[in-house]
Amino acid sequence: MSWYVLVERVKHGEWSLVDKIPVEGGEEAALARGEEITRTRPPWGSAASDPCGRLVFRTSPTSWLVELTESSWAKGEKSPTTYTEHLNIRVAELVRVQEPVPAEPPEKGRFGR
Repeated sequence: MSWYVLVERVKHGEWSLVDKIPVEGGEEAALARGEEITRTRPPWGSAASDPCGRLVFRTSPTSWLVELTESSWAKGEKSPTTYTEHLNIRVAELVRVQEPVPAEPPEKGRFGR
């Protein structure tokens, strides 16, 4: 079928899928795109040009764990605050698609509800 790069982010201890990036060109192109995303994806809410620390771990031939670290110094604070975010970047082949069945309105009861 088709290849994707999936981006998962942890928030409050739970992982969620935040991006599904379709890639044309097959598995090799998807792997190259996934690796590029590990090097370039900014932390959530940051501009791509904002500097951040980055650790990239290859956890399998098709996935990476990325740790992003930012530091900011708020006005009036005595020391900077450091924020850390974790991303899972995975390359995956879409193998099945099933559209959701549209919901039907509830039937009206005896009393018109």
